[in-house]
Formats: sequence, structure tokens, C-alpha cells
Amino acid sequence: MKGLLLIPALNEQHSIGQVVRAAKARISDILVVDDGSSDLTQAAATSAGAIVLRLEKNMGKGEALKVGFRYALEHNCDWVVTMDGDGQHDPDDLVNFLPLLGQYDLLLGNRMEDSASVPLLRRVANLCSSRIVSALCGQRIFDSQTGFRGYKATFLGHVSLNASHYDLETEVIIKAARQGFRIGHCRIKTIYGGEVSRYKNFRDSLRFLRVALKSLRALVLPEPLPALPDEEEKSRAMRG
Repeated sequence: MKGLLLIPALNEQHSIGQVVRAAKARISDILVVDDGSSDLTQAAATSAGAIVLRLEKNMGKGEALKVGFRYALEHNCDWVVTMDGDGQHDPDDLVNFLPLLGQYDLLLGNRMEDSASVPLLRRVANLCSSRIVSALCGQRIFDSQTGFRGYKATFLGHVSLNASHYDLETEVIIKAARQGFRIGHCRIKTIYGGEVSRYKNFRDSLRFLRVALKSLRALVLPEPLPALPDEEEKSRAMRG
């Protein structure tokens, strides 16, 4: 099976090279989507051995992921693993992660079994968002905000994604659950150091709520089924 490691990156020149080199021991094909960085992220990723696609301006994590997903489908990949480029994810976790890819359509890294190193506010926010997403999915989602994920290509080719920022990672879970795809979880570590979070609390929280409310509305007010031909004729007759 052909796989791709996809890393969206914004201004990660100090960490992206190390992430790529460490991951190379587990996955040979690595794509970094440089989301309009103003530093040397592109050069650092290239010198570490990654393929780099650069967006000329910052479009948001969701757009960077969609660029990577399209690349994977165009190059006939069977699956895509995503990791963040800031060093918070340990590439050694790929050892346990990769063998599970064949069992699920969407595989989510779960930091909450090893959450002692996660800052309290982030842990509480993740717990709250994961409970909301779980309710919308109708199944338990342990870590809805994780960026360490595995996607089956057949799933990516089927699902339509509209979000452009961090809310895409919420959208994709809900759509996977609603459309009957298999969702799995794998315990991973999280490394917190001096990295800067790209999650803009207020703005991205609003985006999360917008996706959640849209999904809730779809449950309460499902789109009407298209009318059958004879029903359409009756409707025209009544209007005419």
C-alpha cells in the first residue's frame, strides 16, 4: 500500500527539519504544505528530504490540508497520515499508528490517555470540544482536536470538505461519522515546549461552533428529499 505523510506548516523553520528527518525512518514519502510562511520553512523542509508545496499566502490549516489531500489522490496514495510541523507530535508513535490504518477510514491520535503534559486550559478546551463532537457524531471521540491522524484515500475521495482553518478537523470527523465511515483511535504522546500555538482561541472557537451548529441543524432540519417526477408534475400543475 502506498502512503503519504502530510505536514501542514506555517513558520516552522526551527522544527520542521527535525520532524521530517525523524519521520523518514517510518514513512519514505513526506509532503510539507507551506502555508505562506514568512521564514525559511520551505528551505528547511526541502533540505530534510520532504516534497514541499508552497502556498503564496497564508490560507489556513484546512486549505493546506486540502491541498495535501488532492496531491495524495492525484498520486494514487492508499492512505494519508497527518502530523503537525511544530514538534508536538512524536514520529516514533508511527510505529503503533501505521499498523492500524487498514482497520479504519479515519484514525485519530488520542492524547488524552497521556494528558499530564497538556496545559490545563488546552486540556479542558479539548475535553469540552470532544464531548460536543461526540454528541454530534453519536459515538465517543476522545480527542477531536488532534492533528495526528490517518485518512484512507477512499474516504478522502468521497467526503466533501468546506472548512478552511482548524474547523476542518472537526468537520471531517462529523462527516465521517454521519456517513458511516469507520473511526478509530490510537494513543499518542504530546510534547509541549516553546512552540507557538497556531490556534487563535476566539476566532477558531467561533469557527468550531459554526461547524457544530451547522451539523446540529442538519440533524434537526435535514434537507428535503428530491421530488419524484410525478410529484414534480403535480407541483407544477398546482402552481399553474
